[in-house]
Amino acid sequence: MAYIATVNGDEHTVEVKEVGEGLFEVTIDGERSLNLDVRRKGCCSFSVIRDGESFEVDLDSKGDGKYEVLIRDEHFDIEVIDEMRKKMMEILGEGAGAASGEITTAMPGKVVKVFVKEGDAVEAGEPVVVLEAMKMENEFKAPDKGVVKEVKVSEGDVVESGAILVIIDTESE
Repeated sequence: MAYIATVNGDEHTVEVKEVGEGLFEVTIDGERSLNLDVRRKGCCSFSVIRDGESFEVDLDSKGDGKYEVLIRDEHFDIEVIDEMRKKMMEILGEGAGAASGEITTAMPGKVVKVFVKEGDAVEAGEPVVVLEAMKMENEFKAPDKGVVKEVKVSEGDVVESGAILVIIDTESE
């Protein structure tokens, strides 16, 4: 599947192909090809082997396809969106399909944990859903303080890219 990844402000086209359990072939901008062996070490920590070199990757999901990544003491802000969604956003405008307070996923995956229910008060940054995508657990957090208006998913659900997970009314507190 092809994704658009913005890394510290620089946009790249990234194609990811799973070639075995935990093994991925990643092509960046149609030129650079990487073979990665990725193993989960914990909730948000991974051991990665590339070209015989092993290193740790810490991943913190900020929701809606945004991540903070730490590799060898180097920090990266990354936003990932699938290519089709990016094209639709360009055609329809940046905010298309995502009303304020909607928490959506940029990747397809399986819902592994739902922390909130309708009517719950949430604080900005509070975890609301964990989604497993590409063998990684991604924690989606409330973007602002508010009240959960609707939970659109349940644990075990498989969702497509762009799916709305939770709607938070940020105007009522």
